[in-house]
Amino acid sequence: MKKPTQVVFLGVLAILSIGIGLWAGMQTGSNDKVEGYPDLGGDFTLLSDKGPVSLQDLRGKVVPIYFGFTHCPDVCITSLSAIAAGLKQLDDSERAQIQPLFISIDPERDDPARVGEYARYFHPSMIGLSGSLEEVTKVAKAHFVIFEKVPLDNSDMGYTMDHSSIVYVVGKDGVIKTLIHHGESPDNIAKALRDALAG
Repeated sequence: MKKPTQVVFLGVLAILSIGIGLWAGMQTGSNDKVEGYPDLGGDFTLLSDKGPVSLQDLRGKVVPIYFGFTHCPDVCITSLSAIAAGLKQLDDSERAQIQPLFISIDPERDDPARVGEYARYFHPSMIGLSGSLEEVTKVAKAHFVIFEKVPLDNSDMGYTMDHSSIVYVVGKDGVIKTLIHHGESPDNIAKALRDALAG
């Protein structure tokens, strides 16, 4: 059973995840021709098990990004599985233009090798990224990702991570086009990815 403080925290996360979309949408005026969320996210470089990966180097591709951790018992598994199922609905030419990223917010346990193996379990093209706590926190804050380390009493794990659950769909120009909230169907994810490809 979750502790009352955890329940409150998770409730706050749910509200914040909705608020992020509303806040980001208000950052451009109604007469602004820029689509998406240009004030959210931004370029970064983190480590994969095959070396550094920079978002800037992925220009020309659509990049769905998810923040989580490999010891996540449920939310990450659900979200990453939905991304993988959405990708399966696309054809080969569409998938060739998409590079999914999974960024760990638990670098204490998730080194590049571990997070890379974990990401590929869901989809062979997915790249897992990690870095120092400072580096990961900087990228997470740029995306308004909320996360917190929560001690676990009487558990071999020692702690878990509570975190917001959003897929950030970055367009070919490096601007976030869509925020996919937790619980979206693979159909809706596939549509969001196709819309980003068309845009």
